[in-house]
Amino acid sequence: MQDADTNIRLTFKDGGWVLLLLLVVILAIIAWAVAPAVLRLGNQGVGDGSSIASYAFDMSNAQLASETTIPVMQHRDMSPVLHNPEIYDVAALAESNSGPRNKFIVSKDLVVGVTINGESRAYPLHVLNVHEIVNDTLGDTPITVYWNWPSGHIAVFERTIEGSEVQFGISGISGNGSMLLYVDSGEVGGEQLWSAMQSESVTGAPLPLTEVTHEVTSWAHWVERNPETTALAPDEQYKKRYRKGDPRTYFLNDTIYFPVSPMPADDVHPKTAVVVLPTTNGFTAFPIDSLFSTANEDGFATRSLQGDTVIFEVSNSPHYAVARDKDGNVLASTRALWFTWFANHPETVLITE
Repeated sequence: MQDADTNIRLTFKDGGWVLLLLLVVILAIIAWAVAPAVLRLGNQGVGDGSSIASYAFDMSNAQLASETTIPVMQHRDMSPVLHNPEIYDVAALAESNSGPRNKFIVSKDLVVGVTINGESRAYPLHVLNVHEIVNDTLGDTPITVYWNWPSGHIAVFERTIEGSEVQFGISGISGNGSMLLYVDSGEVGGEQLWSAMQSESVTGAPLPLTEVTHEVTSWAHWVERNPETTALAPDEQYKKRYRKGDPRTYFLNDTIYFPVSPMPADDVHPKTAVVVLPTTNGFTAFPIDSLFSTANEDGFATRSLQGDTVIFEVSNSPHYAVARDKDGNVLASTRALWFTWFANHPETVLITE
């Protein structure tokens, strides 16, 4: 009989291999869990989160005041820009929404709807909350769809510059309240900065962006008018973040994240969502709340703009207003928060009645 005080030694042959295997499995699980974070640190983009110079852009001929041009992301492209994304056709959309739970798009979801050369596509805002920029092609036209929630600004423009197709990236720098863009050529250093809010470059040589007419509306209204529409499909690695990345609380408080100048001096709340239409003299802005308060029972509010009738299709839940002419054609317009739009276009006329 073995003495109770005798040391018992577990050898590899007698079962120690089980503990060793367990240790290897645990280490593998830990490595799998932390690998994405380690890779992100190793592949961090250009920029240090504090110095404009660290982002390595061409800052010559800067059109924005230095006090309103600040780093707001730790590095370039901190948000995962989508390039040539997957697209749902009608059948895939139906399948994605066939289950009782976790539908990809529901009736009250806001979407950015675009139609080019007879081809229609919806870009759900809850997906854009995460990606902010989508470089896509629609109706054989290369386009960029842009959503910057701190400024409430939505834009769609062609991604062809001086005859060449380009891809836009997120600079990580805010310019007068909205995220600035850059052309991602794969070569780092010396790129121009672009303002979607101003539809042009704001450093380097002056170059314009070509805007694309679009509408911000509910999924239900978009698909009713465009039954053959396609839609931006989810990127599977970010799919769980789409519904969690909702910035709606930001729109309900008074906090303004990034500096702008000038600020509006009127009595309208700075974070009021406005729909802006171009005029011969500049721009005219209409608060969505004001339009909704005067809409008829069918959800339409009528305004006169430079002698023309504009009919707004308005909703409060979700919150949107689509501008159409008297024949029902969608008019070119822009959606933004009042304070950021005014800072970039202080000549804008605001109509609150």
